[in-house]
Amino acid sequence: MKYIKQGLYKVKDEYFSKFRNDYFMDNKQEKRPYYYAIKDNKGIIWLIPISSKVPKYKKKIEKDMEKHGKCIFYHIGKIKNKEHAFLIGNIFPVIPKYIRGSFTINNKPYIVEDELITKKINAKTKIYLSMVRYGKLKPFVDILKIEKELLKELKNE
Repeated sequence: MKYIKQGLYKVKDEYFSKFRNDYFMDNKQEKRPYYYAIKDNKGIIWLIPISSKVPKYKKKIEKDMEKHGKCIFYHIGKIKNKEHAFLIGNIFPVIPKYIRGSFTINNKPYIVEDELITKKINAKTKIYLSMVRYGKLKPFVDILKIEKELLKELKNE
């Protein structure tokens, strides 16, 4: 699988079988959901789930803004001219062998082209992962443990 920057991807069921956790979004026979991908310099692809339940996440963003003055867990942005919620707080790592394929339109991989959206998502993701690494946040899924295991897999390939 070739990684395309700012692309959207599906994940193989094999990944969710190997890294079982009740907090992962349901993988609908490898058809949905789609994930926004950010590749790091170690070869890990960080996937951010995307939801169409925008009103639900707008309320959560509003609460975080009132309480903390910012929200790093969610971001609202457009995909195909329709608003979607990027669930940064549900991010998880994968490597290419667990990617099922990319979201395509007319057989061409779809890319999130709005630079403002991608910059904000990338910035929030960087902050979120830093806070997890420094123990300030503890996600429901042990993404750092999965990351370590995936790095071992990459080393053995």
